[in-house]
Amino acid sequence: MPVKKKATPDKVYTNNNLPIIYVDALNTTRRTDGFNYLSFATSTPAGLMEQVRIMIEDESLRVLLDDICQTINYFPKKSKKKQKSPSK
Repeated sequence: MPVKKKATPDKVYTNNNLPIIYVDALNTTRRTDGFNYLSFATSTPAGLMEQVRIMIEDESLRVLLDDICQTINYFPKKSKKKQKSPSK
């Protein structure tokens, strides 16, 4: 039996009470259970100040990154792995 894909909600409800924050740093950690930890931080004179932490599933993160890349018209190419030269 094929696995059903999650349907995208028809309506997104916006919470206008949430503040808009400026971030200039992103830290990520990939977990083995299919989730990713993202931490957004702002640079201050005292150092980086963490602003937001989120957990996001692999597929949702791919959709998010695709959306961001399309928005800024930037599509990075996967870097080629450097091959080790045979030892002599």
